[in-house]
Amino acid sequence: MIRFLSSFYDTCIKPYFSSGVEDTDRSHKNKIYRAGQLIQDTQLSIAVRADAARDIGILSYTGGYEHAAQAADEYMASMVELLKTPDVTDKHIIEVLEGLSTICYLHVANQDKAQALGLPDMLLEFISPTTKLSITSQRWSCYLLNILCCHNIPIICHIKDSTTLQSSLEKLASLNWDRWPLNFAQELLGVLGYQQSSKSDTLHEEDEQKGFTYTKSGQMLGKQLKRMLNMHINYRY
Repeated sequence: MIRFLSSFYDTCIKPYFSSGVEDTDRSHKNKIYRAGQLIQDTQLSIAVRADAARDIGILSYTGGYEHAAQAADEYMASMVELLKTPDVTDKHIIEVLEGLSTICYLHVANQDKAQALGLPDMLLEFISPTTKLSITSQRWSCYLLNILCCHNIPIICHIKDSTTLQSSLEKLASLNWDRWPLNFAQELLGVLGYQQSSKSDTLHEEDEQKGFTYTKSGQMLGKQLKRMLNMHINYRY
């Protein structure tokens, strides 16, 4: 009798009281899984895999903390490896960096996973004086470095060991960041505690005059991620 009542409740009564949250959660996990399968399929083109990497980042961000953790546990390693692919282009790199930014945003555990995978060192190479990447890729690399450093002292200490980081950031800070919410090279200079030149101070003052707000760690409150989320993303999963 008890088993019958339990079965009857699950089949006939429970669906009427369901808020739809469980279905939404399951759907989000399925989308992340399908996107992750594309990332891990090395037989697919880099373009398809990079596009999936960007989408999985957005799915992680919109799905919340647990979904971001799931994506990092299962797919972050493949995303980082994709950045090392010999034929990867600037466009593909930017898409992967977008995805990693959303997975790591305000998620210290995922930031630590990224460090274990060597992502901070890779980003330092992307903005180094010898880099061949476009300025746009360097800006995204700088933005992701900001995210990785947010509330994460070990990563801050790690990247400060770079002998070329300050000069690389000062060069990027001198560029035009008008299409970005903040000059993230300038922000990272402040987070790392580097001595700022008068020109850098001027750039910081210009950002403040625009009305931007900062957290204690010098981070911008998610405007760049929100801008990316406002772009048209076709969820195919």
